[in-house]
Amino acid sequence: MPSDDPLTVTVPAKIIPGKHVTAPAVTGASRATQAFRRDRVTWACYLALALFTYFLSIQGNIIPFLRDELALSYREVSLHPAALAAGLIICGLLGERVVAWCGRRGALALGFVGTCGGAVLLSVAHTATASIVACLLMGAPGGLILVVVPALLAERHGADRSIAFGEANAASYFASLTATVAMGSFIAMGLDWRTGLAFGIGLTAVAVTRHAGDSIPAVRPRAESGAGRLPAAYWAYWATLFCVIALEFCTLLWSPEVLERVQGLSRASAAAMAAGFSAAMLTGRLFIAPLLRRVSAQRLFCASLALTLPGLALYIGVHQPVLCVVGLVMLGLGTAPLYPLTLGFAIGVAGRLGEVASARASLASGIAILAMPMALGALADGLGLRLACLFLPVLPAVGALCFVAARVLELRRL
Repeated sequence: MPSDDPLTVTVPAKIIPGKHVTAPAVTGASRATQAFRRDRVTWACYLALALFTYFLSIQGNIIPFLRDELALSYREVSLHPAALAAGLIICGLLGERVVAWCGRRGALALGFVGTCGGAVLLSVAHTATASIVACLLMGAPGGLILVVVPALLAERHGADRSIAFGEANAASYFASLTATVAMGSFIAMGLDWRTGLAFGIGLTAVAVTRHAGDSIPAVRPRAESGAGRLPAAYWAYWATLFCVIALEFCTLLWSPEVLERVQGLSRASAAAMAAGFSAAMLTGRLFIAPLLRRVSAQRLFCASLALTLPGLALYIGVHQPVLCVVGLVMLGLGTAPLYPLTLGFAIGVAGRLGEVASARASLASGIAILAMPMALGALADGLGLRLACLFLPVLPAVGALCFVAARVLELRRL
């Protein structure tokens, strides 16, 4: 557990004109600097997001065991991640109202109760209905964590929010890898798959106890928080966010199949090589803070988006396993900064409508996770997986157009 003493890194700041912007955005090494401080609340936010990600990630490792125990059909199996995404969509539509009703601390508590309650229900489920409801609970109210944490980090760090989002998402990827390693270790030791869920519940109990006394700023009264509609620039960034999330999850979920069925690797080798994408994503997010000390957030976004293109060319355009894996790693490095940077841009233009902006960002996550991997699968059924993957470059291309539109709208204060 981190100590109470904050760490600091120096990052630049520059004010970007915008109708709803109340804090300067990080832009590069040419301006005055300010200290980025990781206090107890920041660490608590990182930990909350990591724990939530642990439960989401371990679900994928559990489903094969559930399929055998409950004799699930493929349709019933597919309803589990769909229920999780549906829960995130519910939080995206209603999350800020729940936060306004019970406060940030209450919303976080409700999120952890929902997540751990879903884990318990999943452990004791004897029917497909019960296990699907368990996944829905993890998404909502569990998804409230995704509503509170970005808004709280943005409010706490202002211009440095992209650094905070990058580090929080790096913690999430570390938690995802932890879930996979923990489940594999428990199974190797001859323990039941439910041990992985119990381990996560235990970690959550320790974390909540450790940070129970932290002072979490209350939600501003509606009049003070700048009641109103999110600006047009936010929705253009929202569309960009949708594209980068879709690219990430389409690659994450389908890369093992691509490596096995298109590149001809064995199932075990394909699974191992596909982990290169997750490792690259983790590496990329760990380096967001050092990179933002040297270049602006906008330039880093453009460079990262550009890196995805040669990565995609090697990943889907070359019938050679080694080059395909190299492309997958390049794609991971390019994709890694896109989500935290775009989220930072979006919440920045939202101004004081932080909870609303975070909730709608969760909506983008839910829809992208629910719809886009399934759409890629439907294309694969009709065209074959290799041709279906040619759809993937459309996502960064559309994301780039939406980003340009967002910048124009932001500069025009729309």
